[in-house]
Amino acid sequence: MKMSGGMLDGQAADRLILKIAAGDMIALEELYKAMYSEILGYLCSVLGGDRQTAEDLAQDTFVRVYRYAPKFAAQGKGRAWVYRIAGRLAMGHFEKNRTVTQELDGQIPDSRNVEDSAVNSAALSQAMAAITPEERQVVSLHAVSGLTLREIADILGQPLGTVKWRHAEAVKKLKKLMSE
Repeated sequence: MKMSGGMLDGQAADRLILKIAAGDMIALEELYKAMYSEILGYLCSVLGGDRQTAEDLAQDTFVRVYRYAPKFAAQGKGRAWVYRIAGRLAMGHFEKNRTVTQELDGQIPDSRNVEDSAVNSAALSQAMAAITPEERQVVSLHAVSGLTLREIADILGQPLGTVKWRHAEAVKKLKKLMSE
C-alpha cells in the first residue's frame, strides 16, 4: 500500500474503496486503520474539541464509506472522498445542533508559562467559536490535517477560489480576535 508522507495516498485509497465496493471487509479494515486517526483529528478540530461527537462521526464516516463505496468513482482522490464524507457529517451535525459549545481539543500551546498557555488556549477557543463552521472546517483541514488549499477544495467539492477566500477570511478574523 503506497503511503505519502506517512499517509495513505489517494490512489491507494481508491484501490481500497473499490475493494470495499466488492464486499472486501479486510480492505475496509485497512482503510480504517490508515485513516481513522487523521479523520478523528480533523473532526475534533472542526467540532471545537468535542471528542465524543468526533468519535461518533468518525465511526459514521467509515460506515458511510462502506455503504457508498459502490457509487465511488476512482480518480486518485479516495482520501478526499473520505474527508468529504466526514466533512458533510460534521456540517450536518452543526445544522442539527446549532448550540454546540465550541472548545478546542485541550492541547496546550507551546509555552514555558502554563498560565499563559491556558489564557492563549481559551482565547483561541473563543476565536474559533466566533468563525463560521465552514471557515472552521477549512482552517482545520489546513492546520490540523496539513492539507493544501487545492486538496481541501477537492475534499469539500468547492471551487479553489472559494476555499482560498474562506481560509483568508478565517485567518483574518482569527488574527483580529486573538489580538483583542
